[in-house]
Amino acid sequence: MYDLHTHSYCSDGTDSPELVAEKAAALGCTLFALTDHDTMSGVAAAKARAKELDLPFLTGCEIEAKYEDTLHILALGVDGENPALRELLAKKEINRIDRNRRLGERLAELGMDVSSALVESRGSTTRANYAAALVKLGYARDLADAFDRILKRGCPAYVSQEHPSPEEVIGTIHAAGGTAVIAHPMKMKKCDPGTLIADMARLGIDGVEAFYSTATEGQTKLFSSLAREHGLLVTCGSDYHGGMRSYAPLGGAWRVSADLVKSEKILLNRYVR
Repeated sequence: MYDLHTHSYCSDGTDSPELVAEKAAALGCTLFALTDHDTMSGVAAAKARAKELDLPFLTGCEIEAKYEDTLHILALGVDGENPALRELLAKKEINRIDRNRRLGERLAELGMDVSSALVESRGSTTRANYAAALVKLGYARDLADAFDRILKRGCPAYVSQEHPSPEEVIGTIHAAGGTAVIAHPMKMKKCDPGTLIADMARLGIDGVEAFYSTATEGQTKLFSSLAREHGLLVTCGSDYHGGMRSYAPLGGAWRVSADLVKSEKILLNRYVR
């Protein structure tokens, strides 16, 4: 079993990087990656703890790109000291800080000042932090309600953020020695699945996260088939956020699959062994 999509409190998760590693080891994971949003600030701690636990570990982060609406790309096995990657993540953080400032102002204008309840992440504060504050203050029932009624595109408090192109993100991941994987493609509701995978394959994407916590069996089969059609890795990720998302338990996306066994062997040989 492996999990290549997890988050810590360095972005919008609730666990420390070390605790995520400990939980992965306790589950018997044979490969694990920490992929916080647009930051690698928790990677060193997770890597050190994984080493103590004899848990094979991949460095990583999750980077948002502009495609139709937005596309999330996992950067697996990257060198966090690579200049191009550091520059990209620094630009992303500047844009995120500006977005967060405007989001806070917009919520206050709507009579929902969350400053008293906002818990900022230790690395990269996301809209999920604002959603949690909205829930805590009683403006939303839960995180889904906060996004569906208040924060997402088309809602009163939606604030846009600049994102790099998929070409730039994929190219930067490769420059940093990493493997680029489309995260949760089944969440791209506005995109035709075949077109999405074909477009990203042309741009050099390496894999598709076909196994995901909320994916249906039909979605998993579809994206696995599309990945094989284009010669891409089929990967598995829970999108674990600790207490932030009870529907996405660590290791919860794993299924017995020849595709997953194949991708694990490739990634282990590429980065661990």
